[in-house]
Amino acid sequence: MVAEINRPDRLLPKPSRFAFEPKPRPRKFLTVPNLMSIARIFLLIPLFHYLKLGPKENGNFWAIVVMAFALVSDMIDGLIARWFHVETDWGRVLDPLADKIWLGALAVFLALPSRENPLPAWFLGLILVRDVTIVLGSFYVFRKRGIVVTSNYLGKATMFVIAMTLICFTLNLKVNWFEPMTMVWISCLFIGISGAQYGLRFIHYSSRMHAASKDAGIRA
Repeated sequence: MVAEINRPDRLLPKPSRFAFEPKPRPRKFLTVPNLMSIARIFLLIPLFHYLKLGPKENGNFWAIVVMAFALVSDMIDGLIARWFHVETDWGRVLDPLADKIWLGALAVFLALPSRENPLPAWFLGLILVRDVTIVLGSFYVFRKRGIVVTSNYLGKATMFVIAMTLICFTLNLKVNWFEPMTMVWISCLFIGISGAQYGLRFIHYSSRMHAASKDAGIRA
């Protein structure tokens, strides 16, 4: 009886039907997918170079090529991790973090007043506040429970829509409804819905942490 009480897992509440609990993964760092995520961040260097050129020397075209390469690498590193069973906690952090750094840095560049059609400052702030909130919330859950909060399909869809919005501003596209400001409002819709779901996830984790602490106090 004493041995059961001293087991750490006995202090945690049983899993609920609120199916957000990530599976435990090894914490190996040097894997091919993780290195690809890090390399993707460094692609920002040629991206900014080409964006600075703009229409001159086909700068915008080559900027889109770099973006496409980063997008493909983002898809491939996840496939490699799953197919070759090298999924790690580090990878589950690095992959979405690289995406957020990419989109955040690109959004800051596109919001510069010197650009012909700058990204609205309020939309830039919305993107940055969303990403910082998710990162801080995920860090809090990891510190308290050792759980890595991963991006779900809605979060990935939101990142994709934001990426399409930034591409619109990069090329200043205006094709029917596919134009910069329309994409901004569509992005806001996705950000609001995904933000609400992230909020529910963090509330769920917080309530379980509170229940675990209360249960531990009772057992003590």
